[in-house]
Amino acid sequence: MLNEPTLGMEEVRRRTGLDEEEFAEATRLLQEIGVLSDDGSGRVTTVSVEKALARLTLRAEESAEGWLAESVRLRKAIRLLSTELADQYHSQASLASAELIIGMENISASLESTSEVAEHEVLSMHPGPVVERRTPARIARNARAIERGVVMRTIHLASTSRTPHGVRYLRELEEIGAEVRLATTIPFRLIVVDNSIAFTPAPGIEGQTAALVTRGPLITHLLRLVFEHCWHSAALLSADAPAPPADTPLDAQQASVLRLLNAGLKDEAIARELGVSIRTLRRITADLMDKLGATSRFQAGVRAQQLGWLV
Repeated sequence: MLNEPTLGMEEVRRRTGLDEEEFAEATRLLQEIGVLSDDGSGRVTTVSVEKALARLTLRAEESAEGWLAESVRLRKAIRLLSTELADQYHSQASLASAELIIGMENISASLESTSEVAEHEVLSMHPGPVVERRTPARIARNARAIERGVVMRTIHLASTSRTPHGVRYLRELEEIGAEVRLATTIPFRLIVVDNSIAFTPAPGIEGQTAALVTRGPLITHLLRLVFEHCWHSAALLSADAPAPPADTPLDAQQASVLRLLNAGLKDEAIARELGVSIRTLRRITADLMDKLGATSRFQAGVRAQQLGWLV
């Protein structure tokens, strides 16, 4: 059609070898992108490529402007909805309701939705080891809350800072703006949001993890006091994890066990502090006794003092 503008449409179809359906579809597509024009009389004419491209560019710009305007409208609507939901959520602060959530996936989903409506602060205590596969999601969730101006304080076991992925997670928390402290013991897992909702552990069903979610200040106020007590007795995240003296044959874990044994802690407390099982702790203790040539824990402590292995 560009080379021979006088050709009729039927002749064009014949030369291309297309059947009527294929030719109609091709014509429609060319009209859609603007290189063919129908003036309404049934006569189809060509349009210069430059003009067609200019029209396509203008159409794309108009579409982009429309998408931008729509995204701004949606963002405003979502913010308004979030504010209204948060107001309703916090207006229930006088109620003392409770909900049992079964399963780690359901608990994570509930934590995710709760963190999205946090306005002032999130407090948390974690008595167990850090599960490496869950840390990226936790960091992302916490970062979103902190970016909104939410204050975040968290307490972890001191043993968390003695594992590579554990200390990496704690450093990442500090980098996004959370305040981190370490404690030798933590009574139970706890998350308090805005003094109006709290997550605490609950007995599971058929071996599944469970959490009790309580709403309202009647209970969360008391749980917050527990957190504040643990917070003030916890230590700042140190620049370096404790290490044994350079001239000892002990690794960091063995040195930690030796130090805690010398402090008089029971096996259960030491295992909890280090995030290991009782069986693993007793194996480590047996290795220590063997290295020290001791037959009792008291004798091991005396021998370690004599050798300068205690710091």
